[in-house]
Amino acid sequence: MENKSIQEHGEKFPRKFFPFAVGALSAGFLNGLLGAGAGIILYFVLAAADSKSAKENLVLSSTSVMFFCVISLFFYRADAALTVESILRVGIPAALGGLCGAYLLTKIKTEAVKKLFSIVVIVGGILMLI
Repeated sequence: MENKSIQEHGEKFPRKFFPFAVGALSAGFLNGLLGAGAGIILYFVLAAADSKSAKENLVLSSTSVMFFCVISLFFYRADAALTVESILRVGIPAALGGLCGAYLLTKIKTEAVKKLFSIVVIVGGILMLI
């Protein structure tokens, strides 16, 4: 039984690796270039290539974005584009907001999360164009 499970994962891995790799590279590139957008790309790559729920895809894409952000922070900080004070002034409230959002994610139905995510993406896109 255990060998069958390993074999099944081994068979799925090569087919799914390429879309995940391309999606992750694209997300990382976009995050490094624009400082945003990686989570959106990762969410849709995960939704297309994996069978996890919308909530699981949001959590995984958010976790991945954290790594992109930490890397970007070191590059931006190295160029003296940011001060430690400005990082803390925005970072601490953002971390608290992230904790609240993560808690609420466990309480909200998946359909509501999908709708909220869609609204945020649409409104964000419109605001960027104005």
